[in-house]
Amino acid sequence: MPDARSPRLTTTRIIFIICAIGWMVIVARAYFNVKGTDGLVAQIPQAQVQAFARQELDTLQQPSFEGDLELCGIIFETAGGTLGVSRPNEGDEASCDIAYFDEPGMIPVASFHTHGKHSNRYDGEVPSLQDIQSDVATGMDGYIATPGGRLWHIDHAKAAATLVCGPGCLTQDSNFQPCTSDVISQRYTMQELADRFSDSNRIC
Repeated sequence: MPDARSPRLTTTRIIFIICAIGWMVIVARAYFNVKGTDGLVAQIPQAQVQAFARQELDTLQQPSFEGDLELCGIIFETAGGTLGVSRPNEGDEASCDIAYFDEPGMIPVASFHTHGKHSNRYDGEVPSLQDIQSDVATGMDGYIATPGGRLWHIDHAKAAATLVCGPGCLTQDSNFQPCTSDVISQRYTMQELADRFSDSNRIC
């Protein structure tokens, strides 16, 4: 006698398989950070993106100081050739996770984040190794604002950070105290940052 449950089991199994495949597609898209750019290619010059990042970060400095947290987001180019910015995400005192988006007609061109308020516990006037590593991994340049009002540009292709402008070029934390014995270079590779962070002789 045929088992009356067989067709139901077969149908259920097929549904489970379809759901599993759908879940794998979602996970794969998230893993590879697929963005719906519709084949668009960014056209706006880096200098214009940098000016936009400088303006955006300057507006975020005071809220970042007051909340004692990092604020981060993405600058994107629209299909119409204009720049826009995602809503800034709140991080904590020393980190911030950027939420990437998959929006048709919007091409992510750069990340940005603040370094929060001044603290003697952190070497906050230079990018961290994680800052560079994150931009290299996502294939986007990055911009960083420091408590002292410095602006840094991370070139993801060269895996290096270059100082765009020095102390006070962005809004500065009122509690910022420069370290007179500290020498901050105009450019850092990942190895140079690693050497800086491992230097036990640095006083501040």
